[in-house]
Amino acid sequence: MRSLWFVKQGLLEWRDVSTPRLAGPLEALVEPIAASTCDIDRYVVGYPSPFTEPFAIGHNGVARVTEVGDRVQTVKPGDIVAVAWHISCGECDLCKRGLPAHCRQSSPGASYGMPAGGRWGGLFDDVVRVPYADAMLHQLPDGIDPVELVATSDNLTQGYATVAPHVKSGNERVLVLGWGINGLYAAGFAKALGASLVAYVDENAENRSLAAGFGASVSTSVERDMGTFDLVVDASADPKWLRRRALQVLEPEGVIECVAHLRDVTFEGWSWYGRGATFHCGVCSTGPHVAGVFECVAAGAVIPSKLWSERVGFDNDLPLALAAHRRQLVAVREAAPLTSTTSPARA
Repeated sequence: MRSLWFVKQGLLEWRDVSTPRLAGPLEALVEPIAASTCDIDRYVVGYPSPFTEPFAIGHNGVARVTEVGDRVQTVKPGDIVAVAWHISCGECDLCKRGLPAHCRQSSPGASYGMPAGGRWGGLFDDVVRVPYADAMLHQLPDGIDPVELVATSDNLTQGYATVAPHVKSGNERVLVLGWGINGLYAAGFAKALGASLVAYVDENAENRSLAAGFGASVSTSVERDMGTFDLVVDASADPKWLRRRALQVLEPEGVIECVAHLRDVTFEGWSWYGRGATFHCGVCSTGPHVAGVFECVAAGAVIPSKLWSERVGFDNDLPLALAAHRRQLVAVREAAPLTSTTSPARA
């Protein structure tokens, strides 16, 4: 079968690899019908990163189930599902605590589309093996174009999970430091969940326009006259934004949610201590938040396709398109069911 591989900075290619087969009664095989990039893919492909060896890329995808093991209970062949990016059993203590991204039965970092924790392939592959089908596959709701939910695997859900625990009363003020798709999803869900103010800061004019379109106030930099914020979401991928600005505008005892950084980040300890800030940085455990994502998308409160930058096919040109993409590229197989929203394609 074909598998899409990251080779080195700026270069991806299709490779022929062995088609996976079921290896146990809890497993399933799925065929991705759509897959998309994430901000970390954009960073790994386009910038110097810690990853220097080739690996199969892609950890956002929706798929059609083709085969299941004897003990799989929640899905059957023909079902359309979102595939969790992390390999998780659903039964260990961490999975049951709602932390499947840290499953004790899996090697640290085990996931699709990344080289850590074993090689599980990527969600641009023709066929993907899912070792714990009941824990890792999420049935898509009726009435929504499956492609609209392509990023449920990780960064669409991460946008929801980043803000939902903190936006409860409707009085919260949220600041998002943006760069790619992750910040836009976080800002969109903050608005959908009722934050009193969502401020979106990004040097990219197109991203600012998109954020303004769903009601965020936008600017190119963080200024003191913006006031203070109960929640700061750092999705900037730039340590200086976090280090120099986030603490200055954080409400006392406020929270900073950091989506990801591949470079070291330092802070002024006294400022941190004096502000009483809580800082959280970590990967998204998808499962506990999928229902909330589906509810928001079904209600039209968040329309992911409005934020995509490109929609292409699973063809020979996909490696070039992915290497050059901005924000979020979505690849769709010709046979994928398309029933509702269309995206602003450029391909």
